[in-house]
Amino acid sequence: MKNDLTCGVVRDLLPSYVENLLGEEAKEAVDRHLETCPECRERKEAMAAPAEEAAEPEKEVDYLKRVKKGTVHKIVLAVVCTVLLVVGGYLLKEFVIGRTPDAEHISIDFAQVDEHNNLTLLADTYWGAYELRGMKAVTKDGVLTYTAREVRVNLFQALFMRDKIGGMEGYQKQISLSIPLDGLTEVWICGRLVWQDGVVIDRDTLLLLDAKTPYCGDAPALGNIAKLLQVGSRIGRYNISLQTSERPYRWTLEFEDAEETTSATWGMSRFLGYQMLALVENLDEVSFRYPSSSGFFTAEIASNSLARLTEVYNDKHATSWPVHESIKEYAESPLEYQRMVKLLEEMFLGTSGTTVTVARP
Repeated sequence: MKNDLTCGVVRDLLPSYVENLLGEEAKEAVDRHLETCPECRERKEAMAAPAEEAAEPEKEVDYLKRVKKGTVHKIVLAVVCTVLLVVGGYLLKEFVIGRTPDAEHISIDFAQVDEHNNLTLLADTYWGAYELRGMKAVTKDGVLTYTAREVRVNLFQALFMRDKIGGMEGYQKQISLSIPLDGLTEVWICGRLVWQDGVVIDRDTLLLLDAKTPYCGDAPALGNIAKLLQVGSRIGRYNISLQTSERPYRWTLEFEDAEETTSATWGMSRFLGYQMLALVENLDEVSFRYPSSSGFFTAEIASNSLARLTEVYNDKHATSWPVHESIKEYAESPLEYQRMVKLLEEMFLGTSGTTVTVARP
């Protein structure tokens, strides 16, 4: 076919040609001219280059936008996955795996030995939001040890069980145990001593032994002991004074608002005062002062009284509790302290009718 376009016409058509705006017939005519005209073809290539160069940055920008958008999505997904993993791990740890409970967290209620020599009790944790699970028992050399996990209470399960059980009991968080004591010398639950050599060990005993102090001049330590012994709620408000300049070292409790002293008040005074003497290693005397009377108890009086009562107790109950020369020896172990408390209850609180004549201070 004849090339019927001149260079001038082709050059006028090149802008539309480069932008692909020509009709099919005109485009074919320009193509035929460009095949035979180097100058016009060179001009066309020069015109086409800027358009291609302009298109490249646009493609690059689009690519970067896509990369950025994809990166944001990945970051959001990673954050969501991380949060889910952390939350999932926390829930797994709290509600399934649990943790090893501290001995101080263990609550023992209604612990008593029945006529069949079984120790029955309710075990729980003081943390209301947690419960004991997976209780396991191991006995070695006469020592029975229970271990368990402290796991957060599943509220949905608790509500379900409450609806299922019905009544006032609802969901039971405590664990009931009945432990045959034949052949055993000690029972431990999650590191908490519960029973030893025929005696149930109270939590108060363990707390008081932890509060034991060697020096009667340590006022905060003595205040803590008085608080644990519940002196205020058992007798009344009081002030403390200490005599530590020379022996005998004395701890004085003055009850300004106490009611008129009675035999019950004096019995409680001795019950608490003897424990104070045991828990403070270098304490010689404890003095109780009331508005109308006063009295003091010495370590020597307390030791002699407990020695006599131990002998009476052993005869009455066919036991063989050791007779200690000093009241301080009762604070050397939970078992001995618990025995002392039982002796003091019988001596001064009249829990069993056993009596020992003790000179009134």
